[in-house]
Amino acid sequence: MKKLLNYIVTGLLIASSTSCDPDFLNLTDPDSFDVPKYYQTEEDMNDALTAVYQATRGFYDQMFFVTEMKSDNASTTATGESGGIYYTFPSYNVSSMNNIVAKVWNSLCYTVNRSNWVLKYLDTVKFTDETNRERIRQETLFLRGLANFYLVRLFGEIPVVEKVLESTSDVKALKREPISKVYEHITKDLKAAADSDLLPAFIESGDANFGRVTNTAAAALLGKVYLTMATSIDEKYYTDAIVYLNRACTLRNYTELGGTFPKVFGIANEGNEEIIFQCMYLEGNQTECSAFAYYFQPKSVAGLTSQHDGRGFNSGEENLFNEYEQGDRRKNTCIVAYGNTYYTKKYADMTSALGYGGNNWIELRFADVFLMLAEAYERTGNIPLAKDFLDKVRVRADLPKYDESAAEYHAAYPTLRDAIFHERRMELAFENHRWFDLQRLYPTPEQLNSYMQKLGDNYSRFKAFQSKDFYLPIPFDEVHINPEGMYQNDGY
Repeated sequence: MKKLLNYIVTGLLIASSTSCDPDFLNLTDPDSFDVPKYYQTEEDMNDALTAVYQATRGFYDQMFFVTEMKSDNASTTATGESGGIYYTFPSYNVSSMNNIVAKVWNSLCYTVNRSNWVLKYLDTVKFTDETNRERIRQETLFLRGLANFYLVRLFGEIPVVEKVLESTSDVKALKREPISKVYEHITKDLKAAADSDLLPAFIESGDANFGRVTNTAAAALLGKVYLTMATSIDEKYYTDAIVYLNRACTLRNYTELGGTFPKVFGIANEGNEEIIFQCMYLEGNQTECSAFAYYFQPKSVAGLTSQHDGRGFNSGEENLFNEYEQGDRRKNTCIVAYGNTYYTKKYADMTSALGYGGNNWIELRFADVFLMLAEAYERTGNIPLAKDFLDKVRVRADLPKYDESAAEYHAAYPTLRDAIFHERRMELAFENHRWFDLQRLYPTPEQLNSYMQKLGDNYSRFKAFQSKDFYLPIPFDEVHINPEGMYQNDGY
């Protein structure tokens, strides 16, 4: 790579380096600029932080392929050869050469890299208000922690990169770290913001800072990280998950789900109080818009969720459609039948004939937090509180509380844990949670494979699932550049 110092266009080098002659790297690039001279003012640092936020769009644009469409929630309406690269995810035929996998990896790494540029120069710039410097630091650490959290869940062991990589030798020195060590760095990053008294608890939609990180968001995400660590590393982390998930509720003084379920979604509701953190998109702007409305609309169909012809991605599975209980008010928003296929109305946006939508991607909301608290309390034996948080979600869906539900409900979900994961599926469908929920419910590749094989008795595509599919492959270029440090995941 020639533009090693350009913070906007340079990705994390593990994601974009190519082998070349060392002398060539020492040549001066006439198109480059001196990065240290760019970071001169407080405004420059704010702009650099904005670039980190922008980088997250790159992975949210593609994340549903590697989460929802690998889970039992969704597929794509174009199957077989006609489905091309997109069908490799629901058919579990992903290779290390897969371009979407590379895009997800690169975008997550770009986010880490841009974060490291901000942190490198943050203390070299004069600020008129020191609290603004610390605010930028905490927001940046949150975004770096978020990106690494996705990387470790999707790919397993990853390099921990906490500095700017400025040479090929830096890149070749990288090594994938044990998962426990990766989580140490993630929790350290998130605690800075979660324990902050500088970040606000909530930012109103009309505020100029709307969309930025809050301490509520940091506490909620840290709680989710600890919940994941409890199943993948040590059960002691359930206690930490409970602490930070409750902190998120306390910071926002949020005790009950407000409004109705459909009012959580759509461009008119992007500032509603239930949403904790979301990736921001700009309607009508080709480079900053979101495409989810037409991506998830049935293939070659317009007028359901977008004026643009649909792509048929993230098409709901029949087993998801059938799992909704009678009277569940969420169903008509979560999944709708269209002939023999299904789609979601969570991302409806009819504002642009070209599909330049304004739907933000919701990363965290309080229904998710309540259900995570139910999960953590159930795991630690506090059954009354587990039921209480589960019931908060069921009541809004116009469903009976857990203990008051009919016998057929309890037959279908014989344990409270089963009921909580059922509720997460119904509440959070198409929001990129299901794949990670399955990893927590079935925390080893063999356990998840067994679950998928049982699904395959009625839905044949799941028979193609293998234990290797628990993680994505490391992109081919990364292994090629650094085969010792960036070894391939098993089975690929």
